[in-house]
Amino acid sequence: MTIKAFDPHGPRLILAGMGLALLALGGCNSAAPYPLGSPIEGARISANPYPPGSPEFCRQYARQSAANQYETIVDRGEDGFGMRALKEHQARRDGARAYRRCIEGRLR
Repeated sequence: MTIKAFDPHGPRLILAGMGLALLALGGCNSAAPYPLGSPIEGARISANPYPPGSPEFCRQYARQSAANQYETIVDRGEDGFGMRALKEHQARRDGARAYRRCIEGRLR
């Protein structure tokens, strides 16, 4: 039995494996939904794919704003159904305000 001191294919296999792992991780959050589920339909954790200033952009901006607000204010461990419903309503109201700001060109 002989033991090779250097396997010429070893480094390539390691690099290939690392490359595959990076490719798999690279797409993990591209257009991924919120991890714990959001009641705001269509909200995604990703960049807004629509042209800035377009109505589609503003609708997506509003959905993302509402979902972000909901995730900020909800306490999944403590809030019951009624409290979650109230917080969802508040988040949707904040999303509607975000939509109006966007349509009016006041994002900054």
